[in-house]
Amino acid sequence: MTTKHATLDGLDIDYIKIGATELERVFELHKRLLQGQRGGVRANLKFHDLSHAVLRDALLAEADLTGAKLMGADLSGADLRGACLFGADLRRATLAYANMTRVDLRGASMRGACMARALLVEADLRDGYLMRSKNGDLLPMTASQNATELSEATMMRADLSRAKLSNAFVIQADLRDTDLRGAVFVRADLSGSDLTGCNLEGADLSEANLSGARLDGCILTRATLRGTNLSSASLLGALLDEVDLSMANLSGADVLRRLDGIDGIIGNALRLHREWIVSNGAKGKRADLSGLDLGGQDLSNMNLSAAVLKQSSLRGANLSGTVLAMADLSMADLRETKMSGVDLRGACLERCTLFDAILTNVIARPMELRSGQNWPTSFSKARLARVNLAGADLTGARLDDSDLTQANMRNTILHRTVLTDAIMTMADLREADWAHADLRGARDLLLPVAAA
Repeated sequence: MTTKHATLDGLDIDYIKIGATELERVFELHKRLLQGQRGGVRANLKFHDLSHAVLRDALLAEADLTGAKLMGADLSGADLRGACLFGADLRRATLAYANMTRVDLRGASMRGACMARALLVEADLRDGYLMRSKNGDLLPMTASQNATELSEATMMRADLSRAKLSNAFVIQADLRDTDLRGAVFVRADLSGSDLTGCNLEGADLSEANLSGARLDGCILTRATLRGTNLSSASLLGALLDEVDLSMANLSGADVLRRLDGIDGIIGNALRLHREWIVSNGAKGKRADLSGLDLGGQDLSNMNLSAAVLKQSSLRGANLSGTVLAMADLSMADLRETKMSGVDLRGACLERCTLFDAILTNVIARPMELRSGQNWPTSFSKARLARVNLAGADLTGARLDDSDLTQANMRNTILHRTVLTDAIMTMADLREADWAHADLRGARDLLLPVAAA
């Protein structure tokens, strides 16, 4: 080993350099320890300089990496369960698909790090100080940093459920579609971050700064928002069941709007849309009902082709027999909606919430355009738990990363349907036609024995 003298925020630090051969030896002894073999020794890489090291799929569970310099390191797919990365420098590191369950990341710097699809269940990302003795006094090793920093980090579809992020800096981070159920964000700074499609059910966001953040399509059910700063934030399409917003700062925030029924402004928009359809766009106006609360409305047997219903709430509405071909329903709340026989050819339902919705016999094949191109129906990243899709035609539809837990898919046509990385827990696929369906990465998939 060699020692590299460096300066961090004006304080002297002796980082330890380690050769490739010696590092392999450390990993081998650590592996023996984890496997219960004789001669095993826990990996001790405290204050080691591993900048830009290639550590893909490394076995580092319960390793001690306190204060380690891992800037730009490739730890994709690494096993870091229970490891100590207290005060570590992970700036611009790659941690995609890494298992970081219960990892200690207090006071770590992860500015610009990539943690897409990483597993950080119960990880500790609270603030923390690295202390150092100098002239008999204990001083923080960094003069400016006192909290975990996730600024500009990419964490798309990561699992941070029950993680502790109190006082953390998560400014302008990409947290799209991340699982943050039960996470603790007390006094955390999430300003300007993108949390589109996140699951924040039961999360504690007390006194957190979410100013300018995007929370479109988020699940915030039973979340605590006491003293939360949501000024200029976007909450369109967010699920806010059992949430008390009375003590949150919502100045300038975009939230769902409730207008009059279909006899007023909404009705006029629908009449103009019908005229737009009949005249092939020459008259009338395309309906744009984005961000509106249309819950419980009767919109059955209408022609809403190419209508824009993005981030709207249609919970419990009746859309049976309605034509929604090429319509934009992305991030819409469609819970308990009646949609039997709906024409969804080419429609966009990305990140929709369709819990307990009835979509029996819907037509969701690709739309054939005049150019000869086929435009697929998209349920990408949609929440389809307990949805009834019996008899639906999903030929060529995209359901990648969707949640089909307990979905009724009996007699469903899944010919060339994209189901990559979909959650299929207890989905009923009896008599379904999945010929040439793309099921790569589908989780908890159980195909009927008789049809196998």
